[in-house]
Amino acid sequence: MTIQSRKPTGKPSWPLTLAAGGEGSGKSYLAAVASASDLIGQTFWIGYGEADPDEYGIIPGANFDIVQHDGTVAMVKEIVREIAAQPKPEKPTLVVFDSGTKLWDAVSENAQIEANKRKKTEDAVITVDIWNKHKAHWRAIVDALRSHDGPVIITARYEEVAEIVKGKPTGDKLWKVKAEKGLPYDVDAVIHMEERGKYVVSKVRSVRLALDKPKEWPGLTMDAFWRALGLHEVETGKAEYATPVQESSDMDTSGRDWLKELADAQGDMAAISSIGAAAKAATAGEAILVTIRNAYVDAKKTEPKPDLDPAHPDYKEPTS
Repeated sequence: MTIQSRKPTGKPSWPLTLAAGGEGSGKSYLAAVASASDLIGQTFWIGYGEADPDEYGIIPGANFDIVQHDGTVAMVKEIVREIAAQPKPEKPTLVVFDSGTKLWDAVSENAQIEANKRKKTEDAVITVDIWNKHKAHWRAIVDALRSHDGPVIITARYEEVAEIVKGKPTGDKLWKVKAEKGLPYDVDAVIHMEERGKYVVSKVRSVRLALDKPKEWPGLTMDAFWRALGLHEVETGKAEYATPVQESSDMDTSGRDWLKELADAQGDMAAISSIGAAAKAATAGEAILVTIRNAYVDAKKTEPKPDLDPAHPDYKEPTS
């Protein structure tokens, strides 16, 4: 194997910024005003679960296009990927995603719906395979936003919640971003807005605007923030990420597709048991083994009782 490497370019990249605010704190307004910056060319506004910001069109200088979609996570994913794949224009394109909280809610709800359908019950436990499948949609959208060669603003709710330690409330309160827990780590900058007009920059990946602690910024605008990063006076570069590639465990070194075999078993307990034993012997991934175990449990629940189903081989005629 030949090691491939490169030298750092020294160029800053346009940041992916998380604007996390409380109710009515003005996070969407902050994004709309950002579209008026003369550093920006076009702005695409992707609303998800929030009212379209039509009235913000009267903000002096505001210039954005509201992207229309069918509300599905799948379509939003394709839209974000298409925008990110466009060549960079003379002035960068701003992408506003409003809101990350609603997107994460939809991903979680879709996973619950699929789990309920599989178990044929309400509030079923979401198995590892279902959870990984739906979380992958979230990951794909965030990765596409990270790959966009221009600024991105993701809004999310920022709320005060009870502190829980080892499963028990401590009686204290803390502020928390309401979205997938890794979102604050995935972005380049985080702006917290506990109330309208109060801005705290708690994170920024920048040499030019280095933080040793969270910085209060009265009257913050995204234009001023971008200029503080030096993006108005230096050549920028596209952000590069060493994105992890998830290796599939659906087909291991045995060459067998366990999920397909499980589907072909059609609820037959003996067949499922045999598949489970083979998968375990082949050291299949934990997600696969959990799925097989859950399928066996489901099949056992629906197996007809021998004294009630005449088609069952152990059926006995009722005695009078």
